[in-house]
Amino acid sequence: MKRITVHLPLKKISYNVEFSATFDELEIQLQSQLGNRKFLIVTDSNVQKHSDFLKRFSSKEIFAFPAGEVSKHWSTVEKILNRCFELNFDRNSVIVAVGGGVVGDTAGFAAAIFKRGIPVIQIPTSLLAMVDASVGGKTGIDCAYGKNLIGTFHQPERVFCCRGFLETLPESEIKNGLGEMIKHGILGSPKHFEDLERIANSHPTAEDIFPLVPDSVAIKARIVEEDERESGARMKLNLGHTFGHAIELLHNFKFPHGLAVSIGTMMATQYALEHDICREETADRIENIFNKFGIDITCALPEEKIWEAMTHDKKVKDGHIRLVLPTKIGEVVVQTV
Repeated sequence: MKRITVHLPLKKISYNVEFSATFDELEIQLQSQLGNRKFLIVTDSNVQKHSDFLKRFSSKEIFAFPAGEVSKHWSTVEKILNRCFELNFDRNSVIVAVGGGVVGDTAGFAAAIFKRGIPVIQIPTSLLAMVDASVGGKTGIDCAYGKNLIGTFHQPERVFCCRGFLETLPESEIKNGLGEMIKHGILGSPKHFEDLERIANSHPTAEDIFPLVPDSVAIKARIVEEDERESGARMKLNLGHTFGHAIELLHNFKFPHGLAVSIGTMMATQYALEHDICREETADRIENIFNKFGIDITCALPEEKIWEAMTHDKKVKDGHIRLVLPTKIGEVVVQTV
């Protein structure tokens, strides 16, 4: 199936994002990549319970932590590191992250700091992780002051996306990932946005969506290649995230990330419309695609609380909030407010 190569000029490295339809294909890909190296699969309790893929490995090869954002903290990282020491890992050993964004971020961060860095392979199991967290090398954990405020850049050795995982997801998780795919279309590809409009309905299936996943990944990969450490162009990927992270913080990180990004994208669009940064027809198309997919973009939180929470965002500079705002489908601007 299709393969996307991410080139990172600063580090002079590249890695592939590969796609497969079945778990049999995925296992062949993974075993080929691992070779004879020691490895530890890091996952969460939900994936461990429901994934047939993990049944192909022994219990000693798997470390699972409780599912949810609540586990994205130092204590989980320490347990992963201790397991690596117990297994006598050296710097050629591999952590394999099998799960959603929480697993990918946490396992990736552990890999980044174990003996100053060992390889990590990302196997995202959610649509959201496939098109967002698994590509780009961002790793990290949460703290009392906000989401992802402790972390580092640690690029994966390889990423494997398998349609088999999407086929097991509830509809709510599919919609959670669609928010990021829509975001990618808004910030970088009118064609990708149009393709999503074409399949938009309130009950999207894995069969409908998976053919568009490589395009969404390619949009993010192109931006990551241009700006590895988020000093310029990569800021565009934060469309919807400044508002979205504030919503997550105010819900004590118990709010779905993709839904928060969807709401945040609509808030950014509304702000752009009110300040003559985008036209009404652009705002209408963005609102309509969320509605057609049945993604709830309403928010009951007081506006002043959201703005206050946004002051803790890691993208705040010199006390000013930087917002990514759509100008038209396929283009955004960064504005300090």
